Amino acid sequence: PEGRSMASRSDTSRGDSPRGFRQGRLVRPAHVSERAQRRVRLLINTPEWRLERRNGYVRPPKHLPCGRRCPVADFGECGDRKCGNYRLGEKTCGVRPAFLDFCVEHIRSALTPETLQTGIVYCSLGSGHLLFDWELLERLTLQEGVRLRAVHLIDQDYGGPKRRESAVRALRLLAGWYADPCDGLGPVGFRSFLSASDFQEWVAHSGEAAHVLLDCDAVGARKRIDVAAFRAAALRLGGLCLVLSNPAKRTVIVRRETRGTRANDALQVLEQQVFRRGEWRHLASVSRSRTRSRRRRGRTRSRSRRRQASPGRRP
Repeated sequence: PEGRSMASRSDTSRGDSPRGFRQGRLVRPAHVSERAQRRVRLLINTPEWRLERRNGYVRPPKHLPCGRRCPVADFGECGDRKCGNYRLGEKTCGVRPAFLDFCVEHIRSALTPETLQTGIVYCSLGSGHLLFDWELLERLTLQEGVRLRAVHLIDQDYGGPKRRESAVRALRLLAGWYADPCDGLGPVGFRSFLSASDFQEWVAHSGEAAHVLLDCDAVGARKRIDVAAFRAAALRLGGLCLVLSNPAKRTVIVRRETRGTRANDALQVLEQQVFRRGEWRHLASVSRSRTRSRRRRGRTRSRSRRRQASPGRRP
């Protein structure tokens, strides 16, 4: 894996060719002071830390209570009010925070303590403006004591003809947030990729498959790829794929030894739940409840048809 010292050689200038991203680009970290980190970390999980919808994205506050600009204001996530995972929706506000707990729980239980201490390779598909990735990495590193060995981030917004400056700012911010060589995390190499196929090529070339693959509502990225083949190629044996779909469904998948010729043969679903009526439920319970309701509706329709077809009935 590449060390932090190499990150300064990255090239994220305007006009980057997609071809230049096929082996990934080392991310040039933005400067984030230790004092700024401390201010933000003291505010998180307090009533004063409130996300807001700004420029079409859900983002951290633009300013801190002290009046200073928020150092992580450039992070963001989908701000579609109709989305089943919308963070600020009255009925959906708990989806992403619960998915965060879900991710941490499964990473902690599936990966060995030795792996967590040595350092994990983390990959995120369709990572965009990186708000959820930042929240997850903060939980893992600060509360769970997990070390990061490498971070790979995949999104077409990071370069090429579809480059978005706001996404690149978020990318550099995340790299800068973990760029302090004295923070105890060790060297962390941040690489950006424009497509899933580019990352697959990188894994085949480097052998650096992921311990954790995040797919947090990456609907657009999923549409363009063979999802099972990508997950099987991106993950190392025992690695986890954590998925949040829309409408809200959360899934954890583990990479096993390949027992057949299909990519699906190497992937095993460990748990899958859907968000219904304010709570997470297993698919089996939802299917049973839907079956009962459909039966009731069917009986009601049958009785109505019989009444309408019965001769001699008077209104």
